[in-house]
Amino acid sequence: MTTETQRDRVGKSRPLDKSWLPWGGAPSSKDLFCWYGIWLVFAYSFAMWPLKPWLIGTNPVLLEAMTGAQSAMTAAGAFARVGEAPLALAVAAGIFGMMKFAWVFWLAGRLWGENMLRLLAGPAQEGRAKRRLGLLTRDTPARRWLIGAAVVLEKVPMVPGPLVFASAGWVGMRLPTFLFLNLIGAAAWTGLYTGLGYAIGQPAVEIAETITDQAVWISLAVIVGGLVVQTAMSRFRAARRRS
Repeated sequence: MTTETQRDRVGKSRPLDKSWLPWGGAPSSKDLFCWYGIWLVFAYSFAMWPLKPWLIGTNPVLLEAMTGAQSAMTAAGAFARVGEAPLALAVAAGIFGMMKFAWVFWLAGRLWGENMLRLLAGPAQEGRAKRRLGLLTRDTPARRWLIGAAVVLEKVPMVPGPLVFASAGWVGMRLPTFLFLNLIGAAAWTGLYTGLGYAIGQPAVEIAETITDQAVWISLAVIVGGLVVQTAMSRFRAARRRS
C-alpha cells in the first residue's frame, strides 16, 4: 500500500480559523469543491430516506444504485430470483450504489487530514469518538494496513464509512488503491445481500411490495422520526455543553 510520510502531509492538518471548518485561511477551489460536495452527499442521503419505501417494491435495482442500501440489494436479489430483474444488473447496481460517493471523503482526508477526521468523529472528543481517532490517526504501518482493511469492511457495524474513507486519504493511500479496496468490499457485501435475496425469492418480493403499498405512512414515519431524533440530539448536545 503506497503511502506518504508524516512530513509529506504537514500541510494537510492546517491550523483552524473556525472550529467547524476543516481548513485554515482562505479556502482554495479544491477546498470549496470538496466541502460543498460533502454537504451535497449528506443532503442527498437524507433526501433518499423517504423514497426508499416507494421504490423497494417497484424498482429495487434503481433503489440500490441510488442508495447502496442492503435492504434494496436483498430485494433486488429476490426480484432477480422471480425473473423481474437481471441478476448481473442487480449486483452491478449495488456495487455502484455503495461506491459512488466514497471518493469524496477520501479527498477530504487528502486535503484536510486530521482536521476532517475530528469533524467526522463528532464534537465531543471523548469516549467512542476519542477511541476512533486514536485508532485511525496513529501513523504506523500497522495502522495503515488496518485502515485498508476497514475500507473493505466499511459496512460492518461500528465501522463508520466516511471516517474510514477520510482516514485513507489522510494516511496517503493512493486513489487507485483506495478504489480497488472499496470495490472489493462493495462487491463482497453486494454479493452477500443480493445472494440472500435470491435465496429467499418470492417471500422477499412480497415483503418489498407490501412495504411499497404502505409507502405513504412509512415515509411520513421516517421523516417525523428523523426530525424527532435530530431535535433530541441537538438538545442533548446543548445540555452537555451547558453542564
